[in-house]
Amino acid sequence: MAQNEAEPAAKQVEPRRKIVILTAHAFLRGYRKASIHFIASCWARQGHEVHVLTIGHSWLTLLKDRSRFRDLSQEQANRFQAIGNNLSAGAYLPPVHAFSSNNRFLNAANTLFFRVYGSYLPRFARRRVANADLVLAESGSALAFFRKIKRLNPKARTLYFCRDLLRSIGAAPALQNIQATQIDRFDAVCVPSERLGALLPPGGRVKVIPQGVDAELFDRIQPSPYQPGSRNAVSIGNMLFDQVSVAAMAAAAPNVNFHVFGAAWNGWAPPNVVIYGERDFESIVPYLQHADFGIAPYRLTSDEVYLAESSLKLAQYSYCGLPVLLPDLIPFTRANGIAYSLEGEADWSKKIDAALTMQRSPTFRDGIMTWDEVARRTLAAVFETV
Repeated sequence: MAQNEAEPAAKQVEPRRKIVILTAHAFLRGYRKASIHFIASCWARQGHEVHVLTIGHSWLTLLKDRSRFRDLSQEQANRFQAIGNNLSAGAYLPPVHAFSSNNRFLNAANTLFFRVYGSYLPRFARRRVANADLVLAESGSALAFFRKIKRLNPKARTLYFCRDLLRSIGAAPALQNIQATQIDRFDAVCVPSERLGALLPPGGRVKVIPQGVDAELFDRIQPSPYQPGSRNAVSIGNMLFDQVSVAAMAAAAPNVNFHVFGAAWNGWAPPNVVIYGERDFESIVPYLQHADFGIAPYRLTSDEVYLAESSLKLAQYSYCGLPVLLPDLIPFTRANGIAYSLEGEADWSKKIDAALTMQRSPTFRDGIMTWDEVARRTLAAVFETV
C-alpha cells in the first residue's frame, strides 16, 4: 500500500559508530575539560561506542606532573576503563614518550623520536583502532600515530580535530611536518575558526564548526561561591596566559578579587589574586555564573587572533552573560567585549570600571551552540551526511 503523502516519513536512524579518540588530554575526574571531552561525552550519549585514548604521557610525566601520572597509572594505565554508558578511557603509558621542546637540538632528535613513538600502540589500543569506524586525532602529539592508524585500519574514517595552531602551542617541528604532509589524507579536518582553517597547510578538507557550551550545566542554578557584597573577576584556562596583564588589573582594582583557574602563577601574587590551579570543570561553573566579569588574558601575536572564534572561555563567558576583558588584538564582535591594549594598557581602572558597570545580558549568548549540536555536526562532517 502506498504511503499517505500527508503521513510524516519515518525518522532516519543514525548508524551507531565505533569511535576511537587520540588526545593528550586526560579523561579523569578533577581535571579540566577541553572541547574533546564534551564531544566524546555527547557522542556516547547519542548512542555511539566511544573509546578515548590518552597519549603524550609516560614515566617521564612523573618529572613534570606527578599527580597526573599517578591518577592515570592507577585508573587507566594501558587499559580502557568504563567511565559511562558507551564511554571508556585509557592511557598509553610507555617508559618514555616523544615530546615537544623549545630546545632546537632536542627537536632535531625528536624527528626520529616521534617516528619511533608513533609507530607502536599497545594491544589494548590496537584492538579498538582496528575495529573502529572513525579514528579522531587531536592537534598535537596524536598526529604522530596517524600512519599507524592507517595501517591498522585503512577502512576507518579519520578526523583531524584541530583546535590550535601547532606553532602557537609550541608543537615540535616533527609534528608540524606530519600535519603538513598528512593533512590531505584525513577524511575531514574540523576547526572551530575560519581564521584557524586558513592558517593550516593546504590540501585538508576543512570544516568549520564553532565551539559549544554545556548548556544544561550552565543553566542549572547554583549558589554563589563568592563572599556577599564582593566584586569578582574570573579567568579560566592556561593557554598563552598573560600574568603581567592580570597582575596589572589586580593592582588597579584592589577592591576586586581575581580568581585564576588552570594557569600557573610565577612568583608573588597580589593579595586579591586567588590561584586555584587545575580543577574539574563542574566545580568552576558557579564561579562563572556569579562573576562580575570574565578575563581572557591571552598573550598573543597576529597569527593567534583565531582565538576570537575558537576560544572556549569566550563562549562560556558570553553564555553566562558576562562582560569580558580581552586584548585589543582579538577581533571579538559580541557586545560584551571590552578591549585593552596588549602593549601597555594606560588606564586599567577605566577598563575594569566599564566591566563592572556593564549590564549582564542574555543576548551575549546569541548563536552559541550546545555541545550536542557540535558533536552531531562534527560526525556528519566526517561521514559526509550534511
